Amino acid sequence: MATFAVAALIGAFVGMSLGLLGGGGAVLIVPSMVYLLNVDEHVALATALIIVGINALVGGLLAWHDGRTQIKTSLLFGASGMLTAYIGATLSRHIDGRILLTVFSIMLLIIAVLMYRGNKNLTQSDTPRPLWLIIAVGAGVGLITGTLGVGGGFVIVPSLVLLVGLPMRVAVGTSLLVIAMNSSASLLGHLDTAFDWSLIAALLIGALPAMAVSGPISKKINQDKLRQYFAIFITVVALFMLGENMLHFVQ
Repeated sequence: MATFAVAALIGAFVGMSLGLLGGGGAVLIVPSMVYLLNVDEHVALATALIIVGINALVGGLLAWHDGRTQIKTSLLFGASGMLTAYIGATLSRHIDGRILLTVFSIMLLIIAVLMYRGNKNLTQSDTPRPLWLIIAVGAGVGLITGTLGVGGGFVIVPSLVLLVGLPMRVAVGTSLLVIAMNSSASLLGHLDTAFDWSLIAALLIGALPAMAVSGPISKKINQDKLRQYFAIFITVVALFMLGENMLHFVQ
């Protein structure tokens, strides 16, 4: 019962960050499960894909309803990453969990830096880049999603603005559909994982209502300050994970 409650609180925190910031909180699912709930690293990464995928799908459908997505672009970007997402998920099962967490912590540091800087300086491209470049970036994002269980929105959104020329508002909505596609493909590489469905249910029970409630509140909060504070928090978590795993390798 205590584990269920802790998982629901973790889910609520993730959902709240998604509602307030439009992303970011999902990256904390893996360390939360590993260090607070003692979940196996591989199971945590696979479980994160389910939570990330469902939240992204819900958010993407809402964005589509509001006219904030470009379906053709999401299909192109998502399709180019689905194969590499599956490959990444398959490969991650054969990589030591500690190595995965070390790489994950480094990825967290990169996300924290990008989140702290924000997307305000991104300039919409007037000349869309070559198709092969868009496909290559989509494939790279898929590989990250499949291997580390993160959505990759921190790469997708800038790419859609700089490479495809989408407005920021549309890029955010489109990225959610891409994340949902990549997460679904990644899960195919984890079908034999021993999922804890009660844990997944607790995470979703906490996440979905929190995301719905915090969404309207986001309009009343200084987004830049909130994003920077959250980036600092992610940095602390990443440094803890990196230090803890490096000590494990040294011993």
